[in-house]
Amino acid sequence: MFLKKNGLVEKIRETPLTLGDISEDVFGGISTGNIFLHKVGFPGKKDPQAMFMCEGLCVAVNIEPELVYPYVSGTLAGKFAVRSSPYGFMLPYEFSGSGVRKACRVIPPSELQEKYPLAYYQVMDFKKLFHHDASPLDSADYYSVRGRKVMEYLNTPKIIINEGYRLQAAYDPTGNHVFREGCGIVLKDPEKYLYVTAVLNSPLARLFPSLCKNEMLYPFSLTPAVLKHFPIAFPEDKRVEDLVSTLSSYLIYLHGQQYAAKEAESSDWLEELTELTGFYEEITNLLVMDTYLGKDPAPHFLEILEENVHPFAGGMEFENDGSLLAAMHCIKQKLLGTYNFEKCRLDVGLPDLLSFP
Repeated sequence: MFLKKNGLVEKIRETPLTLGDISEDVFGGISTGNIFLHKVGFPGKKDPQAMFMCEGLCVAVNIEPELVYPYVSGTLAGKFAVRSSPYGFMLPYEFSGSGVRKACRVIPPSELQEKYPLAYYQVMDFKKLFHHDASPLDSADYYSVRGRKVMEYLNTPKIIINEGYRLQAAYDPTGNHVFREGCGIVLKDPEKYLYVTAVLNSPLARLFPSLCKNEMLYPFSLTPAVLKHFPIAFPEDKRVEDLVSTLSSYLIYLHGQQYAAKEAESSDWLEELTELTGFYEEITNLLVMDTYLGKDPAPHFLEILEENVHPFAGGMEFENDGSLLAAMHCIKQKLLGTYNFEKCRLDVGLPDLLSFP
């Protein structure tokens, strides 16, 4: 069972299906180098009269809220869960159409002035202050957004993936985040999001650079063209896929709670969450690893998981945080208290992949 790294890379290489095959699109984030791309801090209180704080000006500004979209940097597109950001981008775009891809249209300056005068005059003030230019706005001043596909997929569920020490995938169910660097992944089948997020966060993802090197892709940075080659294996047994998807939903919630605990500087709460998260991650990784190695989970192990691990009725966003955490603790204790669960878990244990750099 304990395969060498090169042997495991070769095994993964045999996976015929890729992320590109199952995706509607894989695209890059936007460049934030344009100084006219307004980055603003959201008001601290939910007051419609509260003003944004414009970075660079260090003053409160009035901007129509419907033009401001949440901003996600590489550090905020964390593991499993997108961290809520205190920043947003003001983007003068309009969207039309339905479905996965939406038509996006830049609002011309004259129309912007009529429909969104606060935004128009804010950019004019910025232009005067930093460019000493009082001429009327021109589209070339600030409308160019490289990586425009991120705009076409606003309000479309997606996976945001960035590259740090290893690949990190965060599921964005609302899809309204504007992100820099990294990649956005829109899947053809929305039901696959949770499973694919778990795979991209599994230890197997650490082997992707080695696989790229074998395929002579040599990714110095994460790009859509490279990420499309990521091999995706689905279990033959649909029950295993459903379990991984459910566990992935647990982990999205738990990682979100971990971020909140860090911000609240609650060490006890964070320690409890870290332990719980590690438990569910290990089980998820076991199931993903078996899938890629073409193995069926031990029947008894699968039965125990099926009996205890279930999606939360009505969706996790409608549950109380306290009851969710209590339920996840309860599930963990039931699993650990089930006869032979620990033996099954050790029998299907992970290869020494976790020790790979």
